[in-house]
Amino acid sequence: MNKIHLLSLAAVLGLFAACKEEPITIPDPSLNISGRTVLVEEATGVRCQNCPVGTQTLVAMQQQYGKDRLIIVSLHAAAANFTIPYASSQYDFRSPEVQELANYVGPQEGLPTAAINRRLLSAEISPFITPHTRWGGEVAQDLLVDATMALSISNTFDHNSRSLNIKIDMLPDQDLNGQHRLTVLISQDSIRDPQLNGNTLVPDYVHRHVVRDVVSAPTGDVIVEPLEAGALITKTYTVTLPADFDEHHCSVVAYVHRGGNPDKEVIQAAEKYVID
Repeated sequence: MNKIHLLSLAAVLGLFAACKEEPITIPDPSLNISGRTVLVEEATGVRCQNCPVGTQTLVAMQQQYGKDRLIIVSLHAAAANFTIPYASSQYDFRSPEVQELANYVGPQEGLPTAAINRRLLSAEISPFITPHTRWGGEVAQDLLVDATMALSISNTFDHNSRSLNIKIDMLPDQDLNGQHRLTVLISQDSIRDPQLNGNTLVPDYVHRHVVRDVVSAPTGDVIVEPLEAGALITKTYTVTLPADFDEHHCSVVAYVHRGGNPDKEVIQAAEKYVID
């Protein structure tokens, strides 16, 4: 091989080396925006005799629309003495964090009550809406709104240490201005414990969608990154599930909401079982 050929070969090899491909990050396919998911934050308590009717209303709506379109979380933070456990209760669903979260959403006037995407309706002073007969129309209306963000949750749970690693991906479909926050919760379903239902104390009532832990700040963690169209933002959290949390009935719930006051509207929500 002559000198010219050697120089040509070296130049070609150098070109290939300079053009070495770098790995490309491909967003999770589950981040495709297929529609808005509505979040309902229900304020309830074990001594609230009318609250089971509200819960039944929400469960029926979730069966109608599906868990991928309607997410429910139950905040045992109702006013007065409605949340005090009974002597026969095994659980105390109250916590300062849950109470702070409920207070941040807004005041409660009457029970049962629920906030639909934290949307503040005209002539109302709080996103919490009563009576429960109004909830269906508001949920149906919010389901018609186009989504502006895709939200995805990935969980990794270690059975031995009970450590739960949470990964949340956010992918805006358009530029979103103003302050936005991310709230992350642990909810647990199908907990049997006393509940007042009408005038009857039910000893093995099935409690649904109970918020057991607030992973983020109760008012939400401020998203400092610009929410720009097509720009993927990832947040991670690590928690240890207490022994009395049944991981087989636990879910991670995450939602992005505006951080203004009074505008705290939820723009997208997601839910993922701890163990699929």
